[in-house]
Amino acid sequence: MIVYVLGAPGAGKSALTPYLRTRLPAHLVIDWDAFMGPAGELSGRDIRSDATTWGSYRDLVRSVVEIGGALDVVLLGVCTPQELSDWPNGLWVLLDCSDDERRRRLRDRDDSHDHESAVDDALSYRSLDLPILDTTNLDLASTADSLADFIRSVGPPPA
Repeated sequence: MIVYVLGAPGAGKSALTPYLRTRLPAHLVIDWDAFMGPAGELSGRDIRSDATTWGSYRDLVRSVVEIGGALDVVLLGVCTPQELSDWPNGLWVLLDCSDDERRRRLRDRDDSHDHESAVDDALSYRSLDLPILDTTNLDLASTADSLADFIRSVGPPPA
């Protein structure tokens, strides 16, 4: 089973990852951003800002997912179901927060992201009609508990 956790920048994906790993020890929990630094060093390009690297980076992440083999996978990232339509079928959930909270989080972490672009991404993701976990008023531990409970409740998809 693979669970895709979609979230615009500032939703809490990267911060949530270590908490989620402790709550789902039998799952391979992957933060999409985890390989960007090393991949950027290998390519000599900034993965986040150089669109010419995105296809190869997507292939890299898919290889890691496939290496997981029989393990259940939780992949936290920014790619939509349409962008990963040729990936294994799985469950999708949207990790979201209010637009004001997103701006605050990005500002607090001194992120170089374009805050309004992140808000636009969030608006677009909300239109996908996915189940939503709103993290606006949740701390990381509570968010991880809620997401882990959701993942356990759905179990593997039908064959």
